[in-house]
This record gives sequence, C-alpha cells and structure tokens, in this order.
Amino acid sequence: MDYTVWQLIIVVISFAMVLLSVFCVIFPQKLILGMPHLVNSKLVKYSDITIRMFLGISLVLSAETAIFPLIFTILGYLSMVAALAITVLSTSKVEFIIKYITDILPVWTVRLVCAFSVFLFAFLIHNIGCIIHTR
Repeated sequence: MDYTVWQLIIVVISFAMVLLSVFCVIFPQKLILGMPHLVNSKLVKYSDITIRMFLGISLVLSAETAIFPLIFTILGYLSMVAALAITVLSTSKVEFIIKYITDILPVWTVRLVCAFSVFLFAFLIHNIGCIIHTR
C-alpha cells in the first residue's frame, strides 16, 4: 500500500474522529458538559485549527486521486474555512454559538450529528482505501 503523506493524514485524522464520534454517540452528555471547558482552552483551539487545516489541505491535495473528487474538494475547503472562522471569531463568540446550539437542540440531535460524523469519516477512510486498491 503506497499512501501519500496527505492520504495518511486523512486516514489518521478520520480514524481519530470516528473514535471520538462513536464515544459522543454513546455519551452525548459528556460532550455537552465538556464543551465550555474545551472552548476556553488555547491548546484545544490551536489544535483544532491545525487539525482542520491539515485535513482540509490533505483532502484538496488528494482529491484528484479520489473516487469522489468533488466531495473531497468541497470538504477540504469547508475544513479550511472552518479553521479560518475559528481563528477570526473570538472565544466568547464561539462559546456563545455552542451554548446557543446546545440549549435549543435536544440530546438526541447531538447523537445524530455524531453518528453522521462517524459515517462521514468512515467514508473518507473507505475512499482512501479504494484509492489504494484501484492503483
């Protein structure tokens, strides 16, 4: 299996996100209760920005070899825009947005979003695997 560095980044980040999302499907309240602490942590903020940028760049650079290049390209640019938005928005604005969303949505919607995340990142891993096997 000959993975490029960009494809390896996608697989590693996606695998970690699948694990995190499965945990949040099982324990959504832990995510809701932990978000205020996570939002106020500079380490978490800069890690989030870095991971989103690496994932976005990796998706865009791997798009030409993907089975669904348009999906990889769109998700890559969305990831980079999200990283820039987090950089531009103040911590208090991000905290307000998260608090507002968690206040209006019931817990089952958190589970639903996390379940969608599991399938999305599993799709990315599968697509990278298909890329390798079709070469």
